[in-house]
Amino acid sequence: HYYITNNLSVMRIFLILSIIFGLVALTAADKKCDSLEKGFKDCLSKGFKPKKLEGCKSGAGKMEKTDVKKCAKIEKKVIKKCDFSCDDEDGGEDGGDVREPFVPAAGSHYLVKKMDAPGAGQVVTAFSADKRNSESYFMATTENSDGPIPWKIEKASCNCQDECSCYKFTFRVKVTCCRYMYFAMSAHSDTLDNGDGRVIVHKTPYKPEDESWVIEPAVNGYKLKKAQGRHEGKYLVARVQRPGSGTRDTMFADITADSSAASIWDFETVAT
Repeated sequence: HYYITNNLSVMRIFLILSIIFGLVALTAADKKCDSLEKGFKDCLSKGFKPKKLEGCKSGAGKMEKTDVKKCAKIEKKVIKKCDFSCDDEDGGEDGGDVREPFVPAAGSHYLVKKMDAPGAGQVVTAFSADKRNSESYFMATTENSDGPIPWKIEKASCNCQDECSCYKFTFRVKVTCCRYMYFAMSAHSDTLDNGDGRVIVHKTPYKPEDESWVIEPAVNGYKLKKAQGRHEGKYLVARVQRPGSGTRDTMFADITADSSAASIWDFETVAT
């Protein structure tokens, strides 16, 4: 009887110790994941562009190659050991699902439509009154009835630090009965008082690096980020009203380093 009782006591001790060690291990794993996730988010804020994780918000800035390699290792660890997902964070924060990567159909044209306020439902265009010089115009948003631009979206050259899909947004304007001029979405070199840049449509072919954009999946739409060249890593945003735009509240299209302020866009197929 003593042997059985004593044996049971030993088993209880082992069970208690196992639970304690298990809890200690889980706590250590949680702390490790907290550290990895914090490190990965720091990488994103510095401009790191993930190779595998989708829906992550990368800040502006250009990283050194050694830092890119370091962040790539952190990304692998945070996926393998912590099952981390940027999609989960975006979905939980905004109450929606992150879109699948956008793939434009060959030969199709699209309206680029603003999905968030202010100006939800407006589309991207360029007014003749906003002429910058003989080869470019400042870009703006407008109601669908005010001459929206049918954009052709095609793959562009990209020398990003990591794999990415860069796109070129172009449209054409009929000049005479037999001649067209082609324009591309680009960015002006100037910086506004609030730190934003101003987006333009420029006669193309221009500088390839200034015509490259990343279409970044987001909740309820996409963010457009400058892939390289002027204002690299900054996001397309429309929030400054055009002077004299009246009751239609048309806005200039600018570019910002604040990914959280980036406008959400969608692409609507249109006949040309």
